[in-house]
Amino acid sequence: MPAAERRVPWNSAITEVETDSLRTHGVDQRDLIRDYSYEETVYFLLLGRRPTSRERDLLRAVLVAHASHGITGQSTLAVIGAADCRSGFLHALIAGFSVGSGVYHQGGLPATMMLLQKLARLSEAELAAYVDERLRIGERIMGFGHRFHARDPRVEALMDFVREHGFEGPHTRVALRLEEILRERKGISMNIEAAGGSILLDLGFDPAIGHLFIVLGRSTMFAAVYLERLAQGRPPFPRIEIMDVLEDEG
Repeated sequence: MPAAERRVPWNSAITEVETDSLRTHGVDQRDLIRDYSYEETVYFLLLGRRPTSRERDLLRAVLVAHASHGITGQSTLAVIGAADCRSGFLHALIAGFSVGSGVYHQGGLPATMMLLQKLARLSEAELAAYVDERLRIGERIMGFGHRFHARDPRVEALMDFVREHGFEGPHTRVALRLEEILRERKGISMNIEAAGGSILLDLGFDPAIGHLFIVLGRSTMFAAVYLERLAQGRPPFPRIEIMDVLEDEG
């Protein structure tokens, strides 16, 4: 005989919907619309409280930093390719995030956040030993190094912002210390994922939703590139030349 069924109603502590009434974490949606900035709403929805002005400003800075991205990144190329095929923007957006989701591109943010969580628990000696071992076996340390920048300009702005706001926490501290070690050993600097990821961790965000901040930051840039490509008046499905540029190992 089958086990007796027990029906459990769905419920959420996040949102309440009643006739002519919407509340998020107990706050009327009309008050959110009137009084909360976008980054305050993101913080409030995910962490359950309105951020301080310092927390709000740091989250805004991370989101803005992730809006910038060149046209040669594989994710942006996917958006351009979708525009060339006259795919609708939703398909172009999905293509950009799907292609870029690998750990060496847009997936680098959650991967770096998870690494920084682990490394923040190490002693100074253990941290240096970790770096030395990764370098010895030729393994990349997530969040460090960049194919174009010797010093990622977004990192400089974000870390200056952290210092100005007196917000240096365990994850920004370990990211800065890692950069010191790597610059001394190999001349490698922090990139946007270590800078943004360390701030997000110190703000209290879970690496499990690290991709969210890529989506929030980069969506509008993808929209701008999509519209720009259409405005260039190229014929649909244009012929293009493709080549890989490889580093000379000699």
